[in-house]
Amino acid sequence: MSEDDSTVRLPGRRSEPSRYPDDVPDQGFGYGDYPSDEPTFDPGYAAPESDRTLTLPGQTPPGALLTPPPPPANDRLLVHVVWELLLVVLVAALAVFCWRVEPAMFHSAGLRLIAVQAAALGLLAMAVSVSLRAGAPNLAVGAFAAVAGLLFARAYEHNLPVALIPGLGVALVAGLALGVLVALLHVPGWAASLAALCGGLVATTLIGHGAAVTVADGAPDPRRWAYVWFIAVAATSVLAGVFGLVRPLRRAIGAFRPVADPAERRGPGAALMVVLALTVSGGLAGLSGVLSAVQVRTAVGSGSILPQLLLALGAVLVGGVSAYGRRGGVFGSMLGVLALVLAVQFGTMRGWPGPATTFGVAGGAIVLGLVVTRLVEWGGRRRESARMLGV
Repeated sequence: MSEDDSTVRLPGRRSEPSRYPDDVPDQGFGYGDYPSDEPTFDPGYAAPESDRTLTLPGQTPPGALLTPPPPPANDRLLVHVVWELLLVVLVAALAVFCWRVEPAMFHSAGLRLIAVQAAALGLLAMAVSVSLRAGAPNLAVGAFAAVAGLLFARAYEHNLPVALIPGLGVALVAGLALGVLVALLHVPGWAASLAALCGGLVATTLIGHGAAVTVADGAPDPRRWAYVWFIAVAATSVLAGVFGLVRPLRRAIGAFRPVADPAERRGPGAALMVVLALTVSGGLAGLSGVLSAVQVRTAVGSGSILPQLLLALGAVLVGGVSAYGRRGGVFGSMLGVLALVLAVQFGTMRGWPGPATTFGVAGGAIVLGLVVTRLVEWGGRRRESARMLGV
């Protein structure tokens, strides 16, 4: 036996090209031509020659796992359209029921009262909605409204513009301060707004000394312009919903929403948007408080903070705005407002206890709204099968 023959050769070792020529098709180590229906050896990405990976036909190479995931699915409007159509039917059925049981609700004075109440609650619902869509839920809208109403009642002396300045000014400044706090510390909006809620409770106690403040005689009666108020608020709400359908605008408003790490800062643009959103939220809440005070001729104070907040939140969630703030409809919020106003007014006409009626309606609306949130999130996502097909 020669010295060459005594050398132990391992399979696949190519130290001698003359004994292992490269031009001979290798049926076991990934060289040569293969039919398309037979297994092939794919080296993967940056794999050494001695470490071949078996890839069957139709399989994805291991290196493909390093490709980025597909972009998030676009919002789907169909679920909002279907739900808002159902809301129209529900509101119509509720109105017919109330009319059959309590016809006085729909007399001239009753309709005007419902229109003004819907306008006031609609403003507060928009205040909640804009903060939700910005990713910083404002739970102090009821406090802002109560403080604005008290300040207006205190300041009114037959001069409407002068009386509006302290109420609306304080609400705007409070919303701005809340937005700066949320943006500067990058904390959840609901947590920071609880501090603002406590501040509102203290302010209402100091301003009203724990009692309601009566609006002076001569203040304009919003029921004279009830339908104008309602149409203006409804048109503003619908217009805001239409703007929310524009993808760049929607993403800009919701830039503060967390994507992966909630504590990670989202940048100066997101901070600016959350400050703007909470300032607008405060202003809308203040206007709602003033309208409510003028309508009932009394500023209740701290007693209205929680009921108004819960009713507004329930109306927004029932209307189809996701509790996560990612999605929202067009007509849903005002339809939810109408449903809640009709329900509360019906309870009042029937002589039910006020707090029980208000909290019962608000609690039921919030529970239903959470169900709607789950339906909206489920219906607004692209299915896995559609993602695999690339549609």
